[in-house]
Amino acid sequence: MLPITQVKVMTGVGATLVLLCSIFIGVFPVIFNSIVDKMLVVREDSDTFEAFVTPPIPIYMQFWLFNVTNPEEIRYNGAKPVLEEVGPYTYEEVRVKYAFNWTTEGSVSYLQNKSYVFSQEMSGDLREDDLITSINVLMVIASHLFQGRDDLVSETIWTQLESSFDLFETHEAGEILFYGFELPPFNFDFSGLGNLVPELGDTEGWSGTLAEILAGMGAKEIPDVILDNKLALLLGVNNTNDKVYTVKTGADGMDDFMNIQFWNGSSSLHYWQGNGSEYCNMINGTDGSQYPPRLTRSSVLRIYTSELCRSLYLTYEKDLYHHGIPVYRYIPPREVLEDPEINHDNLCYCYPDRDSCLGAGMLNLQPCLGLPLVLSTPHFYQGDEVELAKLVGLNPTKEEHETTIDVEPRTGVAMYAAKKMQLNIPLKRYGNLPSFKNVPEVIFPILWVNESAEVDSKMAREVRNAVYIPFVVVDALCGSLIAIGALLLVVSGFRYLHIKRAADLEKL
Repeated sequence: MLPITQVKVMTGVGATLVLLCSIFIGVFPVIFNSIVDKMLVVREDSDTFEAFVTPPIPIYMQFWLFNVTNPEEIRYNGAKPVLEEVGPYTYEEVRVKYAFNWTTEGSVSYLQNKSYVFSQEMSGDLREDDLITSINVLMVIASHLFQGRDDLVSETIWTQLESSFDLFETHEAGEILFYGFELPPFNFDFSGLGNLVPELGDTEGWSGTLAEILAGMGAKEIPDVILDNKLALLLGVNNTNDKVYTVKTGADGMDDFMNIQFWNGSSSLHYWQGNGSEYCNMINGTDGSQYPPRLTRSSVLRIYTSELCRSLYLTYEKDLYHHGIPVYRYIPPREVLEDPEINHDNLCYCYPDRDSCLGAGMLNLQPCLGLPLVLSTPHFYQGDEVELAKLVGLNPTKEEHETTIDVEPRTGVAMYAAKKMQLNIPLKRYGNLPSFKNVPEVIFPILWVNESAEVDSKMAREVRNAVYIPFVVVDALCGSLIAIGALLLVVSGFRYLHIKRAADLEKL
């Protein structure tokens, strides 16, 4: 082969390698994204459908109960509550989606069953039969209903409640959470009140369990949850669903992948009635386990779960690595749960009116649950400093009490998630009710919970092999070929100069 021909071949090959590999490096992400999108689409025949039905990673519910160490001082002297945090009592959460209805193109409806199994191994030395002294939620709820009522019937009922309950009671941890503790029988004796209260007619009272009393009063439907005459904070929650979800499958695009379109047959909530209620009643985002792919640091993650009674959003905080995989950490910005008088977007969460707004980090659940309960951040983290100062034993910290989600940005898969919230009940002097006449006014903590899931090292390795190794291979291979092509161009350049110089010398 003639020298000049060699130069042309080397130049052609080198230029081709550099050009084609540069183009391939540019278009490979587009090809890869198309493959990922097809893999993520929820279909009954897809490889990912099984993971959609039952999450392949363990989910845990961890409970910290607040043990009240000075109940008598609180009740009789109005002392500041001294709380001892006991936990975590850890339960494995099992989720199963079922009753699928592929309603329209790009959407699917389903129910999701959740059940909880106690994990002794993850709870360490804690046991479900540990004794915990906590505030009597039923009595506080009853006092909320009876405050301001001074009729004879109400006084008779309240006298019976006072004789049957204490404001603070000691029960086993498992009973407080899921299994329930036995309620005493009641005897509401109205004999002798018929002439004073004509509305009673010939009724001389009701006695027995709550279910028996309701039956005696002629109730047509008696809730199953009270048939066993037990009370627990989560009684009737285990092994149940929280109504129908309709989500986007990704079949018609990934921009709203897994976004909730309808919950319980509606595209919005109906709990919040104040000014701007359209905002507060929005159902936004996903359930928190999956997000649309190709997230950026400016992406806003939106979440709706029914137990929160509202939607939330999270924003980027920082870059991290999860078992070697780059992730973005997102957290709720302070304004999400800010004091409504500071962030007016939250005014519609005030119940029943603006004069009843709670402070930062708290949400009144009365419109949602029909019960005077308050949801807050654990230990009132980033919350109302006034309420925090009314209690002893709380120590809010970012590391322990902040909700976080770590997401692999290319696929939108949550590699680690920890949703944290605290359940409280307002304690105050309800009218002239004896058990409450000396108590302090405080948002009283009952427990806080961390619902978390984490991709383990084995699954992380699979994600890394599927998501990052192809880019490493392509970059290495194309980088090598580009280097070879560049080297060929350099060599051909020198070769050309050498040939040209030799030709010039021959002319001389």
